[in-house]
Amino acid sequence: MRGRVHRAIAALAIAVAIAGSAHAAEIKMAGKLNVPADASVVAICTDPVVQNVLNEDLRAARHGAPSNPDNSVTLTVSVNQQMLAPGISLNQMFPGDPSMVELLKAAGAEPPPLADAGNQQPVDPFAQQARQQALAPEDPVTAQFRAYQARRNAMGNGPTPYDNIPKDQIYDTVIVARASLEGAADELKVVAVVHSGDDVRRTKELVAEEIANAVLH
Repeated sequence: MRGRVHRAIAALAIAVAIAGSAHAAEIKMAGKLNVPADASVVAICTDPVVQNVLNEDLRAARHGAPSNPDNSVTLTVSVNQQMLAPGISLNQMFPGDPSMVELLKAAGAEPPPLADAGNQQPVDPFAQQARQQALAPEDPVTAQFRAYQARRNAMGNGPTPYDNIPKDQIYDTVIVARASLEGAADELKVVAVVHSGDDVRRTKELVAEEIANAVLH
């Protein structure tokens, strides 16, 4: 009986250790935003989470002073979110801008193909898994699942209980934001990699704060 209790406690300790080892999101930026002196900034964003955080930060920076419509500039932020699941391409993640690949690499993610693989030869799932593990070591649970997935892909087995696991618990998510000011050629590019199981919403908030800092400083 005592042995079973000890094993149960050990299993619980391992589970807690694994749960506590979740990776933080990686955020990388390039470019800059030059705001005219004394100009107030009005943010317009395609993502409601980023929009709300930007508005809060910009409002707080004004210290409650009302914006001046006669001396204001519009900050436009476009946000694209894609999961690094099989089948995704760079064209879907960075439409018209493959130069964002360097930011993606800097954030620790392996870039997907430029476009749909189409009629290319199939990739060896075991070799692919080995490359991913060498580039970005994973926690034991995720690594075990990916090893299982590689074996299943190689053998062509049918559906399993793993198929019911939410995809965001398996694959990383990439958030891409582009910010530009009205009438200016400058652009700020932000790439964030949310590791499987981490909070996408919180990462969007961090992306918004980085953009706000670039505007205000």
